[in-house]
Amino acid sequence: MKKLAFAVTAASGAAAFIANNEADASTQHTVKSGESLWSISQQYGVSIDEIKQNNNINNNIVFPGQVIEIGGSGSQGQESSSNATSGGSTHTVESGESLNIIANKYGVSVEEIVSANNLNGYIIYPNQTLTIPGATGTGGAGGSSTETPNTNTGDSSASDANLYDWGQCTWHVFNRRAETGQPISTYWWNADHWANNAAADGYTVNNSPSAGSIMQNYEGPIGHVAYVEQVNPDGSILISEMNYNTPPGTVDYRTIPASQASSYNYIH
Repeated sequence: MKKLAFAVTAASGAAAFIANNEADASTQHTVKSGESLWSISQQYGVSIDEIKQNNNINNNIVFPGQVIEIGGSGSQGQESSSNATSGGSTHTVESGESLNIIANKYGVSVEEIVSANNLNGYIIYPNQTLTIPGATGTGGAGGSSTETPNTNTGDSSASDANLYDWGQCTWHVFNRRAETGQPISTYWWNADHWANNAAADGYTVNNSPSAGSIMQNYEGPIGHVAYVEQVNPDGSILISEMNYNTPPGTVDYRTIPASQASSYNYIH
């Protein structure tokens, strides 16, 4: 009986050792449309900070096609996930904030916030209270990622690879469209060519802004593009951009008055 007990104990120990090694082993995950760092962390039972540290990510933005390393999903990762989702969380909207700004702050996607709060669009208002999914302790509204349908009318020219110059306005807009499940071509060249090239690829181009569309103008020697984060009730628009009032690689936000908004092109 003692020999049998020893054999069982040894086998159990070996199984535990193998299981622990498997839990600690890293794996690769290819980001899908609509996923966020939060939804990925929930899938693997690790914390957002662990994923960011393992992949040298300095913000909370990931985009479709990106390959990231996932650390071990053992008890430590599960504990971090539990702590991250306990206690609940709400956010009171401040003037100038957009869903994108708030989503990046908490490491969730815009679509997850929209779903958790039953929003009909991307418009939010100062002092509005939003529920932040993934911090409720239940994992309910944000527990699984739903792929965002691609609603543009463009053809297969859309690409997962961002070949625009790093930190430029075109580079930023390409990433924002990919991040929100609306990929565009990586071959539209400089910003002053985007409206014509987008129209040639089958995208709708007009002078009516909408959340998620691309604002395009001919300012400067090669034009400028920006991502429309939201259209405000007064007709003004909130845009995110790079390399306009800030150095390359730094995201900035501006509100364009309604009186000027209709003078630009918008790619949908």
